[in-house]
Amino acid sequence: MNCRNRIRWILVLTGLGLIVRLSYVLFVERGDPLSGDGIYYHEAANLLADGLGFTEPYRYLHGGGQEALFVADPTSLAATANTALPVGHIEPTAGHPPLWVLVLGAFSFLGFTSVTAHQLVGVLTGTVGVAAVAWAGHQYGQSLGLRHVGTVAAGLAAVHAGFWLNDGLVMSESLVVPVTAVLLGVAVRTGRSPVARNVLLLGLVGGLAALTRAELVLALPVLALPIFLWRDESGPVVSNAARLRRYVAVGLVAATVMAPWVARNLIVFEEPVWLSNGTGILVAQTNCDATYYGDKQGSWRFECALPQPLGPDGRAADESVRDVEYRQRGLDYLGDHRARFVTHVVPKRVGRYWGVYAPINQLRADILVEGRSFRLSVLGLVQFALIAALALVGGREVRRRRGPLLLLVALPVVGTLVAAFTMGTTRYRVPAEVALVLLASVGVAAGRHFTSDPPPIPDPATLGA
Repeated sequence: MNCRNRIRWILVLTGLGLIVRLSYVLFVERGDPLSGDGIYYHEAANLLADGLGFTEPYRYLHGGGQEALFVADPTSLAATANTALPVGHIEPTAGHPPLWVLVLGAFSFLGFTSVTAHQLVGVLTGTVGVAAVAWAGHQYGQSLGLRHVGTVAAGLAAVHAGFWLNDGLVMSESLVVPVTAVLLGVAVRTGRSPVARNVLLLGLVGGLAALTRAELVLALPVLALPIFLWRDESGPVVSNAARLRRYVAVGLVAATVMAPWVARNLIVFEEPVWLSNGTGILVAQTNCDATYYGDKQGSWRFECALPQPLGPDGRAADESVRDVEYRQRGLDYLGDHRARFVTHVVPKRVGRYWGVYAPINQLRADILVEGRSFRLSVLGLVQFALIAALALVGGREVRRRRGPLLLLVALPVVGTLVAAFTMGTTRYRVPAEVALVLLASVGVAAGRHFTSDPPPIPDPATLGA
């Protein structure tokens, strides 16, 4: 397939991705209320556009009533300084990394503040994700000497419900897909040619990825490892010291990108905060009786973080102080249940993450927490199983061709480890699924039915001539 025809096919498939996402938002999600983190991103973006900075949206909009938002019986909550907070209470937040709020906030600043408007931002971002996955696939195809990988990747990304379901829910995973795809594409490009431009670009995208999903920062040191393995038989020998400088440069650039957000957090919060304040409450919500026993094993429960912590003086504390107390609660519970943590909780968290433990139970939990369509979630689960099977074929092909397999397994491994120590849930798997789509695309492109080019797409300029 020549370059021009390949680009046309990718544009067609990206257009298909746009149609799928737009149809989903307009005919399935439009008019439905947001749920879970989608509320946070939507409201935080509007507050940012209103000039309030990164303000905790639940406390601002609901005051003391925010404790009762997700509780079946609000009368069971004891009165505290937290429940007495007035509507309009302003306090800084770092509940999530900032990049998705910034993207939505930019549109809110232009007047696009409604839920539907933000859903359409998700549609546009998800469509960009299809093109980004195609580009990353092309980079991997070049490294393996395989044609069509980018085209196949575009097709899979366009229709995979595991990607587009998040777009109508205003979840950050809409941005996670393109950022992760570009990160992986730049990583393989840098491994093939670790020139200064590629090294700087890898650090830049790595920093942006961490500002989208904090755990992606854990993958960057692995994705930069090919810098040490690079060989150029036709050029001068590169010393180990030079390789180390390039490797360190990736980290320094990423740190520079993250620095403004980290500096802001260290200034405005009482306790040290780096990328987000979300770890502590997650530890509390995932280490309790409800998540160690019963049908929520390996998952989380909102009530396990109640009552919200207070400051040492009994007053309402800022988010960082609450996060420290949350973390201690969860760790204390884990310490008292170490054996069950190892034998039951960790395997079930990993099983939920990969869709092999209580998959239907997990999809029903996604409905309650995120407002997903159950039928479409089942479609996503079936598609994921097919992609995972093709990814195994692709992994074998990458290994046979001695390609950069490490880069494509880094995110699944990091995601599995994060799930083991936090919780297993469907949308947290999105970064790993980007890598699996690329591996699956390699498997399909290496198949016999791709021995010849597909028919060329007519040039629009010639239609009707």
